[in-house]
Amino acid sequence: MNGLITTVHASTLSETLGQVGEFENVSTIEGAVQTIVNIALPLAGTVALILFVIAGYKIITSQGNPDKLKDAKDMITNAVIGLVFILLSVGILVLISNLFNLEAFT
Repeated sequence: MNGLITTVHASTLSETLGQVGEFENVSTIEGAVQTIVNIALPLAGTVALILFVIAGYKIITSQGNPDKLKDAKDMITNAVIGLVFILLSVGILVLISNLFNLEAFT
């Protein structure tokens, strides 16, 4: 019976956030830029994926209605534009970081 019981240990929020985003280094410019990138990229990808799934569902359930199809296509277009915007923003941050020899991305 003891083989089926496992021990679960809870971690604190600061331990979890420290592992994910290194929030301790936000006081420097390099740390702030790295924190922004560590949060923005996964969040943008997740949101874009959710929007693609919702738009796909709208296309499937539109039953040929042109207004619903247009709404779903607009949602896909906006998701792609938003994802490209986030990726370009990160690219600009990396470029600025390299121009000013910041240690965030090296």
